[in-house]
Amino acid sequence: MRRTNVYLDDEQLRVLKHIAVEEGLSFTELVRRALSRFADAYRGEGLPPWEERLDRLVAQVRERAEPFSAKETEREITAASAEARSAKKHASRRR
Repeated sequence: MRRTNVYLDDEQLRVLKHIAVEEGLSFTELVRRALSRFADAYRGEGLPPWEERLDRLVAQVRERAEPFSAKETEREITAASAEARSAKKHASRRR
C-alpha cells in the first residue's frame, strides 16, 4: 500500500468523517472503499444488485430528511466520537 495526499474542502472532509463514524470505519478505510467502488463503476463492473438497491433506498431516505447544517453535522460527529471513545474506554477496562 502506498501513501498519498488528497485535498478536500471543509465540507467534503466534514461529511466524510461523519459517514465514517456512522459506518464504524476509519476515515482512511472509508476513502479506500469509496475509491474502490468508483474505480469498479468506472471500469463498468458496477455494484452488486443488493448494493444498488441499498444505495437507491438511502438516496430516497436522504431526499425526505432535512439536511443537517454544518454546525449540526459537526455536533453529531463530536458526540459520536465521544461516544465511541467512551465505549472503547469501558471495553478496555473489562479485560
